[in-house]
Amino acid sequence: MPEGKAVKNRLHLDLDAGDVDAAADEAVRLGAQRVGAVVTDDHGRFQVLRDPEGNEFCFVAGDDG
Repeated sequence: MPEGKAVKNRLHLDLDAGDVDAAADEAVRLGAQRVGAVVTDDHGRFQVLRDPEGNEFCFVAGDDG
């Protein structure tokens, strides 16, 4: 079942980042907001963020192994 959202995203990007934490910190410095904590799973790490207009995006770092 899809995740429930209050507002439909107009745009969602998954951006490859070698260092998820540093990329997220820079995005926050530029006006984004973190949505939850960094997630680590079998596929790697990711951080969901929201831009000032409310669009969600993710910085991801895949598992290279």
